[in-house]
Amino acid sequence: MDSTLPRTVAIALFATVLTTFSDAQDLTDREKRLASGHPRPSYFDVEDIAAMEAALDKQLASRDRHSFSRGWWAWDRLRARYVDGGRKEKHALRILRSVFRGLLLDAHQKLEAAGEGDLFYIYFVTTAPGTKTARKLGDRTLVRDKHGGGYHGGWGGAARMRIYNELVREGMLTAAEQEHFRKIVEQSLSKRFLDFRRGSQSADNHSYGNAGGVALGLKLFPDHPNAAEGRAWVDRIWGKLSDFGDWKEWTYYPYGPIFLHGLIDIAEATGRIDDPEERALIRSVAGRVLEMVHGAGVRGNPNSGCRVRRDRTPIYEDPWNHGYYEVETSARDGNFWYRLAQHFRDPEYLWAAEQVLLGGRPANGRVPPEYEAAYKKRFGWFSERGIEPRQPTRRATIGHLSPAKSKIPERIYLNHGSDPGKPMASFFLYEHKSAHLDNVSGHLFEYSARGAKFLGTAGKYNNVYNRDKTLKGGGTGEESLDLLLVNHQRHAFPLHPDRLGDERDFLRRGSLEHEPESTRAENNDAGDAYGHFSYRDYYGPGSHWLRQSTLTKEGVLVVADTYVGGESLGEDYLAGPVWHLAKNVEFPEGRQDRNWFDAPALDHAWWQKDPQRVVLWFHADGKLTFGSVQQRHSQDIHPNRTVFASRPIRAGKKERFLSIFVPHATSTPAQKIATSIESSVDAQDVFEAKVGTVRVNISPDGNWIVNR
Repeated sequence: MDSTLPRTVAIALFATVLTTFSDAQDLTDREKRLASGHPRPSYFDVEDIAAMEAALDKQLASRDRHSFSRGWWAWDRLRARYVDGGRKEKHALRILRSVFRGLLLDAHQKLEAAGEGDLFYIYFVTTAPGTKTARKLGDRTLVRDKHGGGYHGGWGGAARMRIYNELVREGMLTAAEQEHFRKIVEQSLSKRFLDFRRGSQSADNHSYGNAGGVALGLKLFPDHPNAAEGRAWVDRIWGKLSDFGDWKEWTYYPYGPIFLHGLIDIAEATGRIDDPEERALIRSVAGRVLEMVHGAGVRGNPNSGCRVRRDRTPIYEDPWNHGYYEVETSARDGNFWYRLAQHFRDPEYLWAAEQVLLGGRPANGRVPPEYEAAYKKRFGWFSERGIEPRQPTRRATIGHLSPAKSKIPERIYLNHGSDPGKPMASFFLYEHKSAHLDNVSGHLFEYSARGAKFLGTAGKYNNVYNRDKTLKGGGTGEESLDLLLVNHQRHAFPLHPDRLGDERDFLRRGSLEHEPESTRAENNDAGDAYGHFSYRDYYGPGSHWLRQSTLTKEGVLVVADTYVGGESLGEDYLAGPVWHLAKNVEFPEGRQDRNWFDAPALDHAWWQKDPQRVVLWFHADGKLTFGSVQQRHSQDIHPNRTVFASRPIRAGKKERFLSIFVPHATSTPAQKIATSIESSVDAQDVFEAKVGTVRVNISPDGNWIVNR
């Protein structure tokens, strides 16, 4: 379509095109090639941009639906690439114009021709009842990704507004097109679609993911009749964040970046990004998230997997649209750190962006040419300004929710520096959270060393059930978490019945209580780390669980559990630690006599060429039963094997369990590692683990020593 035609003529031609090309199959082979693969890594070398723009127009015209939420994030990054590149890639701007016309203006025109133009909306709908795919507006039906995006559709709202603003700035839209879009915005913001008193009124990914588009829409079109209520809603949900000093719905992938981008979107649109007090709030939230990023080249996550991308070619070819981890928001996470680093000119935020987008550099700093080229392509804006990544200083610490106000212990981080290959372990503590995190309180969600991840496989939506009582995420519930498990002897340990089981088995969620005063995390001068935490009412009223952990600088992880069951448990229960290792065919599923296991790493950093393994040793006291269960595949992770040690327990009697993890190269036989391990638990409840020349002692009062 000739971009110089008046828009009224173009719309008429577009309607003709729609009747002729009902789907993408009607494009010629050349047109299909020109219209495919967008956004492309570069448009500088496109010889006939007019033909490409026309082909893309034609391809978009063939669509009856498109994603109003996630689908727009890539187009917004193309806009950012264009702007941050000095607005030199003019062909990219024409692609953005084609997308804006095809997916918004022309889509609306198509609906108007069908008598449904008044059903089109570009933000989110909160008043219309219905499901995720269809909602009722009076006696008419709003179909998701046809008329708009539904409740999640506003996730792309800020992207649409920024693209529109840039197209207007660059003179790429006619006056008629701008008027057309103004009418779409006014319709989308009307009370017919948006009742700002309903829907999410708190600081979560729903409200913040949607509010960025609304806030920017109100900024660009300030005279809307619903503007006062819209601004009041934005202020209200920001106040929820400000009053608490944080947001509570937390799992890093995939929901974290949705909220975090919304945070920046709102701050930009309302001017809060320039207010010193609000900048301090944003810094506080960002600081908590920054603690979760490290230089190990692998990553754990409280409630969904984050595997390293095996084929890094897409990252190097297009670092704007591919990230290092195979997660739903792969490139989006890195783009959050990119945007944050721009606003604050912060080299630590830039370092975080490099970790999640490219994987970070090894200890020697040497990377292949394609890595360096991808860095320059993705982070040229910073290089031009002399801003280079800087690794944060790290030590063992308690990670706090609302660190500037409520200071709620949320996590424990055991490490000594965040250098590539250095060992680290992390535990999740907070017991009050949304259903997205379910019952993860007290579990270990990450253990890595030598550029390898050995633990951290909980998976998204474990122990979350659909209405038909099937597991939503394909996980297996409580035994899918790395923690101390308690269940009735009628159930084969560790197959916990969870909340679909009989009522005599106590649930952790909603009953256990973290004891924040007992939480510790610290280092010694040698580079070792220690932490401990405890819960009361852990599987039953009056029960108590204390977990003490030492992580040595060699990567040896020693975990000591002390548990006392409440009176309601009687003598009917089993208890013991469960850990999730990668499947090892040499260790068949089921019970076994020996007290140790060996498994390959769950994941490796891109720079770790020497495959790593881990030996898990349970201290044997003559009463423990050892074994493993092959788990069902969970939503975001590879299949794993639950390895366990359990014994019968008696209410009121103290039970002690000791687990020792020893990383080793594949070239070192596991048997050799196992024979180097010694362990003991004495009458004074002192745990001791000896691995070669390294000896770890943990006392019940929290004293700990590592000798070599």
